Amino acid sequence: MSASTLEALAPYFYQVAYVVPDLAASEAWFQKILGVPSWVRMENVAFGADCSYRGRPSDSAAHLSIGFLRGSQIELIEPVRGESLYTEFLAEKGPGLHHLAFDVPDFAGTVAALGEQGLELLAQGRVGPGSEFAYFDCASAGTSVIEILGFDEGVRAFMKQLEEQSAEAARAQKETRGPAT
Repeated sequence: MSASTLEALAPYFYQVAYVVPDLAASEAWFQKILGVPSWVRMENVAFGADCSYRGRPSDSAAHLSIGFLRGSQIELIEPVRGESLYTEFLAEKGPGLHHLAFDVPDFAGTVAALGEQGLELLAQGRVGPGSEFAYFDCASAGTSVIEILGFDEGVRAFMKQLEEQSAEAARAQKETRGPAT
């Protein structure tokens, strides 16, 4: 990665994520108001031995829900146990946009380059096999947190499958509603 790492991230844009206090209510709102056709929920995702939060070992968990809005992944995160970036965000700001995520081909290189640019590493780790993450504070640039993702091909295939299922659900909903008037 070059000195223009943040500019270089654009091709790897992957996700918009919100921290919410009530996953079910947020899923319903995003579905009704924004038209997210379906959600895949993962409950009690643990951030433990392979994770850190603000330089300390992490011991937290969250419910996650993934949906797609016209090809962009939307993630809803409801913290359920322990201290984390998510509980910190809810306490300080309330629910809302938490981060933009980028799935990069060189996870370690990108994380190192962002650190070299002076961005504060907030949390990092692994969740299950094939999925690494690192969160960086970008407040000094007037923007939200960014998450760097390092997915293996199995995780990428799973996410692609979720996106295809969401597109199919959107087509089925459109057929059920009939033509626009």
